[in-house]
Amino acid sequence: MRSKPVIGVLLAVLFATACSDIAGPDRSTRQLLNELDGYLGTKGVYIANKLNQMDVLKKMSSSSPDPYRRYQIDLEIADGYFAFSFDSTRVYLKKCQDTAERLLKDTDLYNEASIKLAHLYAKAGYYLEASMLLNNQIDTLALPPRLKAEYLWTLYDFSKDLSGTSIIEDLSIPPAESFRPGLYGMLPKDSERWRSVLRDEFIDKGNLASADSISRLLLSSVMPEDRDYAVFAYFQSVIEDQKGNQSDRMSWLVRSAECDIINAVRDYASLTVVAQNILQMDVNRSFRYLRISQEDALLYNAKLRPWQISKSLMEVEGAYEKRQDLSNKTAVLSSILLAILVLALSMITWFTIVRSRKLSKTRMDLQESNMRLAAANEELAVLNKQISKADKVKEEYIISFLEGLAAEISIVRTEDNRFRNLLKQGKADQLLKELSLTGRSEKAREEFYQTFDRTFLAMYPDFVDQLNALLREDARFNLSKAGKLNTELRIFALIKLGVDDSKKIASMLDYSLSTIYNYKVSVKNNALGDRESFEERVKNIGK
Repeated sequence: MRSKPVIGVLLAVLFATACSDIAGPDRSTRQLLNELDGYLGTKGVYIANKLNQMDVLKKMSSSSPDPYRRYQIDLEIADGYFAFSFDSTRVYLKKCQDTAERLLKDTDLYNEASIKLAHLYAKAGYYLEASMLLNNQIDTLALPPRLKAEYLWTLYDFSKDLSGTSIIEDLSIPPAESFRPGLYGMLPKDSERWRSVLRDEFIDKGNLASADSISRLLLSSVMPEDRDYAVFAYFQSVIEDQKGNQSDRMSWLVRSAECDIINAVRDYASLTVVAQNILQMDVNRSFRYLRISQEDALLYNAKLRPWQISKSLMEVEGAYEKRQDLSNKTAVLSSILLAILVLALSMITWFTIVRSRKLSKTRMDLQESNMRLAAANEELAVLNKQISKADKVKEEYIISFLEGLAAEISIVRTEDNRFRNLLKQGKADQLLKELSLTGRSEKAREEFYQTFDRTFLAMYPDFVDQLNALLREDARFNLSKAGKLNTELRIFALIKLGVDDSKKIASMLDYSLSTIYNYKVSVKNNALGDRESFEERVKNIGK
C-alpha cells in the first residue's frame, strides 16, 4: 500500500529536476510580452508610415521659395528624424544652420538649430561634439529667453545622460541638479518640461510618492500614441522599480516599448531593459528583443548604444551556456531516477498481478453495473457533444457574420480613401462620375455596431447583467439606450464569443490595437476577484 506514495515522490523529483532550468514568465508577464510581440510584428508598417511622412515634408521643403518657410519645414523634418536616424537628423539641422546663416542672416535661428544639434549629439553618445558645440560655439549672452531655456534644458538632459560616469568630469559638465533652479525660473510652470524636472528632483531625493504623482500627471497629459508617452512611461517604470513593484515596472516598460514602436523610434531603451529583465525566465525571447534593439541602434547610428546592447548579448550567451550545462547535469540525474523508477514499477507490477487474482471475483460482480453505467455515460457524452457542437456552430456563425461586416467596412473605407486621393489630385470630373463623398464607411460602421448589438443581445439577453456581476459596483455598466452596447461591452462580447486576440478585436471593431488594450486593462482593473482569470469568466457567461 506504500508503493503509490513512493512513485509519486520519484515522479515529483524527476519532474522538478527536469524543469529546474525552465522557470518561464508568470501569466501576467506572459500576456504583456505577447502584446509586445504583436506590436513588434507590425513594426514595419509604422516605419513605412514614418518614411512616407518624411517624404511629404521633404517635397514641401524643396518646393518652397521662402527660405524662412524652408527653415521651419527642415526643422520639423529634423524633429521627425530625431529618434529615427542620427545621420538624417544631423543633415537637416546643418541645413537649417546654413539657411539661417547664409540666406536669412538670423543669429537666433542659427543658435536654435545649433542647440538642437548639440542635443542630438548628446543623445546619440557623441559627447565631445555636444560639449564643444554647447560650450564653445554658442554665444549664450546673445540668446533670447526662449533659447536660453532650450539651451539650459539641453545641458540638463546632457548631464543626466552622463550622471554616474567619469565622462562628466572630463567634459566639465555640472551635475544635473545644478540646472534645476534656472529651469524652474525659465520654463512655464506646470509645463511638461517643468514637471519633468520636478519629477526628477523627487526621484533623486527618494520622495517616490510625489514623484509618482507628477509622473502620472505627465502621462495623463499625452495620448498613449504620442512619442513623449514612451519617455514618461519609462520614468514611471523607474519609479515603480524603486518602490519595489516589479510587476508594475514591467507593465510600464512594455507600454513604453510599444509606444516607441508606434512612433518608429530606433534610439530607445525600454525594449532593451525588457530583454534584460526576462533573461532568466525566457532566454530565447530576451535574445530576440536584444537582436531587434541592436539592429535598430545600428540603423540609427548611435555611438554607444550598440556597444551597451552587445554587453547584454554577452549575458544572453552566458545564460545559454549555463542552461546547457544544467541540462546536461539534469539528463544524468534523470537517467538515474528513471532506472530507479523502472525497477519500482516492475516490483509494483508483480504485486498488482498477485492482488488482481484475488480481486477477479469482485470485478465480475461489478462488471454488469459498470456496463450499465458506461452505457449511461455514453448517452450523456453524446448529448453533451451535440449541445457543445450546436453552441460552437452558433458562435462560429456569429463570428463569420461579424467578420464579413467588418470586412465590408474596410472595403468602403478603402473606396473613400481612393476618392479622396482623386480629389487631392484634381481629378474632380472622374470623382463625380464615380461617387460623391458621403461618409459611407462611418455609416457602415454604425450599421455594423447596431447589427452586432442587436444580434448578440438577442442570443445573450442577460450578458450585461452577468458581466456586471463580475465587476465592482461602482464600475458596472448602465446602458443609456436599450439594445445598444458601448465599446467596452462590445470588446468583451467578442471575448465571450471566443475572439480573445486583441489584434482581431481591433480589426473587427475598427479601433487601434492600443485602444483595445487600454479598454481591456481598464475593465479588468475593476474586476471582482482574480483579474487574470477575468476573460475566462467572461467566456463562461451563460454556460
